[in-house]
Formats: sequence, structure tokens, C-alpha cells
Amino acid sequence: MKVAHVNAVGMEQVSAALSKLHKLDISHFNFAMLHAWAAEAEQSFENDGVASFEIKSRDSVSGHTELVTISADGLDIEEIEGD
Repeated sequence: MKVAHVNAVGMEQVSAALSKLHKLDISHFNFAMLHAWAAEAEQSFENDGVASFEIKSRDSVSGHTELVTISADGLDIEEIEGD
């Protein structure tokens, strides 16, 4: 099984996406909040093989749900043995 960990490049992608797509100013988000968005992407990778997170429509600038995908260079992927 492969697992992904969002690296520094990925954290920049999370921050950039929130800055562009979220209603709240990026200064609203502290490190723990950014890490929570990254953790959602890591979980998505484990479930679907794609590291992504959603910005709900009520929170997005567009008024639509926004799906943000972390690119491969934003991930450290490792193979682990598991079920």
C-alpha cells in the first residue's frame, strides 16, 4: 500500500489554494489549520490514490465546491506493508 505525506512544496500548494479559493483571508489559517487541510489530502490519497481536499461551497469564493489536488512534487510517497 502507498501512503502520501504532504511535504513543504505541498504545504505551499495548500496555502496558495486557500489564498485563492477560500473566502477567508489566508492570514486566518494557522499552521495547525493548514496541516488539517493537508491531512485531508493525505487521507484522500489513501482512499482514492489522489491527494485532494475540498473547500465547501459555503466557504469558497466561487460559491461552488472547489476540489484542490496536491501535485506529485508536493507529496512524499512511501510503500508500506499492510492489509
